[in-house]
Amino acid sequence: MPLLTIPRSHTPRFDHFSIDCFLDETLREGAERCPFSVPAEEKSALVNAIMDTGIKDIVYGSGPQDPEDLFRILNQLEQQNRLAPDLRFSFIMLLNCHQPILPQFKKFPRHLKKHITISFGMISYLANKNIFEKTAETLRAWGFDSFRVSLLNNFNSGVDETTYHRITEEINRAVAAGIDIVRINDSLGTLYPEMVTILAANLRYDYPALNFCLHAHNDRGLGIQNALTSIYNGFNLIEGGFAGTGNRSGLPAIEILDYIFKEKKITIKGKYFDSKKVLTAACLTESTFLSVPDLYRPVSGYMVEQQNMGVANIPSYLGVTGNDLYFLNDVGLHDETIRKIIVDECMPDDKQETLLIEKFKHKLEVELNNTATRKRKEYEKIKESIKKFYRTDILYSDDLKKILKDLMS
Repeated sequence: MPLLTIPRSHTPRFDHFSIDCFLDETLREGAERCPFSVPAEEKSALVNAIMDTGIKDIVYGSGPQDPEDLFRILNQLEQQNRLAPDLRFSFIMLLNCHQPILPQFKKFPRHLKKHITISFGMISYLANKNIFEKTAETLRAWGFDSFRVSLLNNFNSGVDETTYHRITEEINRAVAAGIDIVRINDSLGTLYPEMVTILAANLRYDYPALNFCLHAHNDRGLGIQNALTSIYNGFNLIEGGFAGTGNRSGLPAIEILDYIFKEKKITIKGKYFDSKKVLTAACLTESTFLSVPDLYRPVSGYMVEQQNMGVANIPSYLGVTGNDLYFLNDVGLHDETIRKIIVDECMPDDKQETLLIEKFKHKLEVELNNTATRKRKEYEKIKESIKKFYRTDILYSDDLKKILKDLMS
């Protein structure tokens, strides 16, 4: 089938615009990706940190215990007077396993139901029996009024007319069910930005009144670029995870998007997030889901604001200044670097300076070599400890079979 083309009337936007919502997927996808169960109280602390950033729509979960946990969180927020009128929590209801979960939502008080969005996944499941439509009707009868659909896709073959037709068929089902928010899920992380451009432009052209969001996985390292490309070309919602948290290779890191938004003057309903609290939430996310702190992730990496003193002249040469911390290793032991340190501390004459440079440099070389030897040994221990941590006590498929056999014996 031929590939789609961009509608002639389409005009992208790249800066100075506002979108309608930022969906936070940290809690839902973080809990799915973490190989160990995460206690509800740990998630609750992260909810508060995420709310502090200014995010108003938090995707909480999809698991069988999540509705009960969500009920408790909403009650806590209400008691703390933190349940703002525009605060919403989303629950991903997968229609191939929704039946044991669905009844839990009936008991929610009506005023709390106003803070919940049900996002349907796998709407094609048992389509001949109208499971999707019937479930939406049931939830409406119980007092829920906010819904989304999440359309699963395999974009391995690109975005051609056949793919697009299948997507629009599911969108039309959602519209017929009274739902106007659609998440296009790059389920396998195989989209490229040029595909996103064409897909977003066509969907916005064909459905000018609908709300669209791209669920952009980072399997090809293109999550952020794809998410940005989607809003450049007409989508009015965006989503991500703090610290890039998400299934497999993760989702667009919210702290990076926050940084880019401020640079490009892109707002969420005219507002920005609190960047300091965004970094706090990113750090807490790593702890909540037992992730090793990332050293070099943009914006929130543990060492991204530290740089080698010996090459610090490069940003200075380019006219860039900042408040970074500077460290020194053997790569940075240039005579000019040593001279600058000496001059900054004292003003020796030329003869003393040359001698002092050599003595100081030798002293630093000895110190750095000793440290490197010690740190290498420490690193090997830490590395093996981390590998062991993520290699043990995880329930894999074979383990489940063994537990079941033992239970049945």
